[in-house]
Amino acid sequence: MAELQCDEAGLSGVRRILLEWSAEADDSLHEKRVTDADIHEARKHLKKVRAALRLLRDAIGETTYRRENIALRDIARPLGVARDRKVLIATLDDLVERYAPATRRLQLNQFRRVLRKEYSMARQAITATSINKQRKALREVSSRVNRWRMQGKEWQVIGGGLERSYRHGRKAMKVAARTRADEDLHDWRKQVKYLWHQLQILEPVWPALLGELVGQTHKLANHLGDDHDLAVLREKIAGHTDTFENEDAEALIAVLDRRRKQLQKKAIQLGARIYEEKPQRFASRIGSYWRVWRKK
Repeated sequence: MAELQCDEAGLSGVRRILLEWSAEADDSLHEKRVTDADIHEARKHLKKVRAALRLLRDAIGETTYRRENIALRDIARPLGVARDRKVLIATLDDLVERYAPATRRLQLNQFRRVLRKEYSMARQAITATSINKQRKALREVSSRVNRWRMQGKEWQVIGGGLERSYRHGRKAMKVAARTRADEDLHDWRKQVKYLWHQLQILEPVWPALLGELVGQTHKLANHLGDDHDLAVLREKIAGHTDTFENEDAEALIAVLDRRRKQLQKKAIQLGARIYEEKPQRFASRIGSYWRVWRKK
């Protein structure tokens, strides 16, 4: 079960969860024919693994942390290309439906064909050989994780990793709120996801309080994820204006920008509540829950 148990050592517990998530990512890719759902599941679990890795950063040392983080990033990257191409089609469909009837008369068939072709090419690049290579690399990461000699006190390490993620997310939020730049919003989104998965690990410490925070952080990640998908779609529209008739591209971008404005407003308002505390105070508060839980 991928959650901490109060009767196990904290660092070992986080490592166990990391390995369970790694195994679930591997299992998602074991079929002869890997589906889009399999790819989605594998990517989700790889993100969780990287979040858990960040909680153990101070216990394993910077060299080990950087090596494994890069390895996990490289395993996930090819899967992300196919996922992004698939999501663009769904994002376009959702946008058109959300803003009907304003979008009803837009001629989008040619643009849709471009998106479908790019998705097909991305899926074809994911072969049995490439999947086996990624699974092999993932199992090598897990093998090294099993051999880690972790050092440091439980909450000093775990709390330090949590505080670092919270601080990075808080800083990224301030930058994104000021610039609204795609790159800055994307950076914030990544930090929010790390925090979300780390809070999932820690939720058993105080389910009533941390469960609500997990839910709010998940909601924030979804707002930023939807905005990111729209940002990628906008870039794609701008790069294929020749597939649109008359002013259809401009009309589609107009409703897209309207939706992004709504999502960013929701994200910044919710983020201001989640990241209200100073990082040290946030980690200290969760640490007080931790100490009570460990005494049970």
